[in-house]
Amino acid sequence: MSVSAERVRDLAFELVGVRSPTGDTARVARLYARRLTEIGMDVMVLDDHFPATPTVIGRLRGGERGPTVVLNGHLDTVEIPHAAPHIDGDVVCGRGSADMKGALASAAEAVRVLGEQGGFKGEVAIVATGLHEAPDGRGEDLTHLLGEQGFTADYAIVCELAAHEAIVAHLGSATFEITISRPGMPMHELEAPRGTPHPLLAAGQVINAIARRTAELAETEHPFVGAETFFIGEVHGGDFYNRHPTTCRLVGTRRWAPTNSLAAVETELRELLAEIAKVTLCEIALDLRLVRGAYEIDPSHPLLLALQDSYREVTGRELAQGGLKTVADGAIFAAAGIPSVYHGPKGCGAHADEEQMPVAELVRAAEVYVTLLNRLLS
Repeated sequence: MSVSAERVRDLAFELVGVRSPTGDTARVARLYARRLTEIGMDVMVLDDHFPATPTVIGRLRGGERGPTVVLNGHLDTVEIPHAAPHIDGDVVCGRGSADMKGALASAAEAVRVLGEQGGFKGEVAIVATGLHEAPDGRGEDLTHLLGEQGFTADYAIVCELAAHEAIVAHLGSATFEITISRPGMPMHELEAPRGTPHPLLAAGQVINAIARRTAELAETEHPFVGAETFFIGEVHGGDFYNRHPTTCRLVGTRRWAPTNSLAAVETELRELLAEIAKVTLCEIALDLRLVRGAYEIDPSHPLLLALQDSYREVTGRELAQGGLKTVADGAIFAAAGIPSVYHGPKGCGAHADEEQMPVAELVRAAEVYVTLLNRLLS
């Protein structure tokens, strides 16, 4: 195994040095495309449909026919202020180092090593996207690639979330915006006719109903991801202490287990809101938007077992199976019929004020990728 700590560190640092908030990743995408070309990959930059956030696809083909294995990641980052990128000893610091430019550096290094080794069958592909981080991105580019563009593969490795655990399942997630309104204009409280619908009081009923449903959901737990949830993070309504308002808006999330579906979640929520609208005489509108679907893989799936075997070979430790409440792009691959697993380097500070990624983790992840690719493409 000849993974270079210096190479993977330098590429991670170079990528982190290019600002790339969700929706504005063209510069870092073209940089990454150049680096993939330099290690011998055939590279396409797809910018017709999402010109500000091109999708980078690199392919390295073996000498014989065989499966296609994808290493997937995203180049966009959350738009939260961060100190200038720097290297502190053996740690890469900067926005995107942990989430997840470091992982894409590990993927590129793994492909470089595989290419130098040679003798593999099929092909390995790297797919790097730029519309990952919600709410500005919801995986639209990856969904488009696997749908309208017709890209396909036999296996996918999503290079994030799970560094020292084999993820068997994660929740699905959607954001909701509930708008509660009444006809007319805002007015002085004393001028409101008796029986005028009150959006804020109706909002209170919605909040209470969601709280009751959340308590009910907590009673049933999925073995790997726990209970489904509702969460309300924003309440907006009224503009003056004695004016009768016309609208109120609630914003939050709904997360569901792999045994549930977005369609069922939406039907349930619409029925709940319809009952409250009938009682309060308010109009209640729902805007429910998918972030990612739920994900689940058979614990005995050959791809998952190959990942566990590869991790054991590299580290000498077992990769225990578990689940996550967060969401990621394995669900998109799975929905397209492509078996997928999660594995990446373990950093810290994703979405926080400071992100860090140890170089040792970049090396370990790259070594696991090389070992797994050799298993799948031998």
